[in-house]
Amino acid sequence: MQIKFSSLHSLHRKLEKKFLISFKKHLKMSTFIGGHEVAEFEKNFRKINESKFCISCANGSDALVIAIKTLGIKPGDEVITTSLSWIATSAAITSAGGKVVFCDINQNDFNISINQINKKITHKTVGIIPVHLYGYPVDMPKILKIAKKNKLWVIEDCAQAHLSKISNKTVGNFGDIGTFSFFPGKNLGALGDAGCLVTNKKNLEKKARLIANHGGKGLHLLEGMNSRLDSLQASILNIKLKFLKKQTEARIKNAEIYNNHLSNLKDLKIPKIDNKYKAVFHQYVIKTKKRDKLKIFLKKHGVETQVHYKQSLPAMKAYKYLNLKMKDYSHAITATKEILSLPVSPEKKLKEIMHISKIIKKFLAN
Repeated sequence: MQIKFSSLHSLHRKLEKKFLISFKKHLKMSTFIGGHEVAEFEKNFRKINESKFCISCANGSDALVIAIKTLGIKPGDEVITTSLSWIATSAAITSAGGKVVFCDINQNDFNISINQINKKITHKTVGIIPVHLYGYPVDMPKILKIAKKNKLWVIEDCAQAHLSKISNKTVGNFGDIGTFSFFPGKNLGALGDAGCLVTNKKNLEKKARLIANHGGKGLHLLEGMNSRLDSLQASILNIKLKFLKKQTEARIKNAEIYNNHLSNLKDLKIPKIDNKYKAVFHQYVIKTKKRDKLKIFLKKHGVETQVHYKQSLPAMKAYKYLNLKMKDYSHAITATKEILSLPVSPEKKLKEIMHISKIIKKFLAN
C-alpha cells in the first residue's frame, strides 16, 4: 500500500467543476481584486470563526506583519514568540520593526512554555505571539493573565489552527488579533497564497484594513502596504469553507485512531492534548528518539512522512546575529530531532491509518 502524506488533488477533485465555473465567471467579469467574493469571504469566515471582524489579506505572513503594525510597534520594541514554528512568525516581528525574543517550548507538547515567558519579559517587551502549532491550542487564559499583568498585547498565530477551540471558544478570539494563513496545504487552503486577520475590536479592524490597502486607497491616511486577497482566491475559499467543518472532523477522527493504536507504546509519544481543548490536527506529530530510522522504515513500506520542523528558530543562520545560547531552547532543539508528522489529512481512509499504525508497531517491536 502506497500512502502519500497528503493529496490536494484528491481533496479538490470533487470541487473541480465548481472551481472552473467560478474562474470563468471572474474571467468574464474581470473582477480580480476586491468585490463581492472578498466581502462574502470575510463575512463567512468571521461567522464560522465566531469573530466580529475579518480583514482579508494576501497571505498569512502579511497578516502577522499587519497585526503587529496595527498594534503600534516601535523600533526596539521586543516581542516574545515560540522557538518552534515556521519562520514567518518571527520574521514578521523583525519586518514590522521590532526585535524577536524567542521562548522555549513545553517539554510535553510543542507550544510555547508559559513559565518561560515570564523570564523573557523586560521593560522593552510590548507583546506576545503564541502559535497554535500543528492545530494544538496554546493555553490562552494563562497567556492573557501574563499579558494583562504586564500590559502587553497578544496576537494569536492561528495559521495551522482553523476552528480549534479552548473551552468552546474559537482560537483567534482570545488575543487582540488572530492571524490565519490559507496556503494551499493548510486545513482551509486557497489555490495560491491568501490570509486574514480576525479581531473583536472595531478600532483594530479599521487600522488593519487601512494598513493592508496602502493606508486607505485614494486616502492614504498612513503608510500601509499592498496586501489584498484577490477575488479568484476568495471565491475558491468560499467554496471550500462549506466543507471545512466536515474535513476538520475527519482529521480529528484520524487522529483518534492513531491515539487508540499508538498510545502506551515504548519509545514513542503521541500528542498530549488537554481535554478542554479541541485540536484540529493540521499535523499529527509523534516523538521518538528513533525518528530517522522510523521515517526510513515507513518509507520502505510505502508511507510518506514529513518533519515539521527540522530546525528550531533560534538555531537558524538567520538569527545568528542575536548571539543566542542554545541551552535556553533545549526542549525545542530536542523536539526537532524526535518529531515526525504522520499522514492525517481528511482524505485518508480508516484502512490507511490502521496500516500506518501497524507498521509503526512492527518497527518498535524489533
